[in-house]
Amino acid sequence: MTEQLTEIQHDPKVFEGLPFTWAALTDVGRSRQKNEDTFIIEPEIGLFLVSDGMGGHPAGEVASDFVSQNLSVRIEAALHSLRSPSPRAIRHLLAHSIRYHNQEVVWEGQSESGSQGMGATVVLCLLWDQRAYIVNLGDSRFYRLRKSRLTQFSRDHSVVNELIEMGRLDPEKAGGHAASGQITQYMGMDEQAQPHIRSFALQPDDRLLLCSDGLTDMLSENAIQTILCQNPSPQQAVQCLIDQANQAGGLDNITVVVIDWFGKAAK
Repeated sequence: MTEQLTEIQHDPKVFEGLPFTWAALTDVGRSRQKNEDTFIIEPEIGLFLVSDGMGGHPAGEVASDFVSQNLSVRIEAALHSLRSPSPRAIRHLLAHSIRYHNQEVVWEGQSESGSQGMGATVVLCLLWDQRAYIVNLGDSRFYRLRKSRLTQFSRDHSVVNELIEMGRLDPEKAGGHAASGQITQYMGMDEQAQPHIRSFALQPDDRLLLCSDGLTDMLSENAIQTILCQNPSPQQAVQCLIDQANQAGGLDNITVVVIDWFGKAAK
């Protein structure tokens, strides 16, 4: 049975002054018995987050839910106490929040019976002062669609991607590699987390996508780009992406968040 949780797109008038609208959907897929993906959206501060409980680790659903709920609270509190919200300060705030919360996941796993060693990926987007700040650990991804061109801003923390970056693996052969699915950075790791952080100035009509690997393992970037271009509303886009990933096999949980930015361009 398919498990779904939908965040309905809001009319901008519901939240006065917000220059974006969105939709989100998570689906158990066609092969898994439970959904270990979670997402959370805090529109008042422009925070969007997706977390994927890691397969092979105990209590994956506990880990992803802990990350979604508690990391968002930590970031919101830090933003409210930030004295100088410069881009550099915000990037530092996000990096510190990820590193500290990684240790909190470790402590939580040690305190809960049966949850020792729990882990989860995370990708988040913060829309702040007409800029998008992207942070990730693991292989959940962030894309920007601008003028019909899809660009990945997150970095896959995986053995396969590291081999590709070193020139030791052809990207065309990556799908069947023995190390597929092995993550090198994640929330709950014993070592200090090293999040990947990027930011960019937003432009009108930018479309943003956060997703778990249940989407990107099933659909090519060309297919994702086509769907995002052909579906005018965020609700239509997330539903079509979920449906197509399931039709392609649905081998994992699938979570998709689509955000449309209609505000002014950053100065």
